Amino acid sequence: MADIEWDDWSSKPYVYTWQAAALVQGLNPRKIKFPVRDAAGELHFDRSNFGNAYSEFKAKLDLVIEHAWIHNFSAQNMRVDFKRFLYWAHHVQKWSMPPPLLTFAQTLSLDALTDAVDELDGNLRDEQNSLQLIWALRQLLSEHPYGKTDRELVYYLSKTHPDQPGFKRVALEMKFAEAKVASDS
Repeated sequence: MADIEWDDWSSKPYVYTWQAAALVQGLNPRKIKFPVRDAAGELHFDRSNFGNAYSEFKAKLDLVIEHAWIHNFSAQNMRVDFKRFLYWAHHVQKWSMPPPLLTFAQTLSLDALTDAVDELDGNLRDEQNSLQLIWALRQLLSEHPYGKTDRELVYYLSKTHPDQPGFKRVALEMKFAEAKVASDS
């Protein structure tokens, strides 16, 4: 346990489910050989990495995976939002954990975690709205003499506004592509 870099782990926004289960148990994830996933998606570990702690680790890992979506700390690709996970592990599951992790978990506030997610949701919603507006304007500009195709419009806008980074050819092409995808969804 002494060789775990707690500050480093505590600063990570996301960790793999198995890393979260290991850290709560005081196991250093960097000392555990990366698991192998079978065709069914099940993770398999080299048990020699755990000594006699494998059964407890596996039980915690199964609970983390089972509760990640229910308690809203799941992230993509078998990862979890580490702060939300720690809040759940400490306040809901009441798991014992190594003192440095416990101290960090005790400082977490559900309101602060929720506010951060709400702000992110708002930013994503604003971005989606902006992209839909860009595409609507693009559709209107199709009536412009230089706007019949995206290529013509990109060329026209990049030449008309050469000093603005948002009007560089590549930036415009990417924004139009993102806007098209956003308008389709």
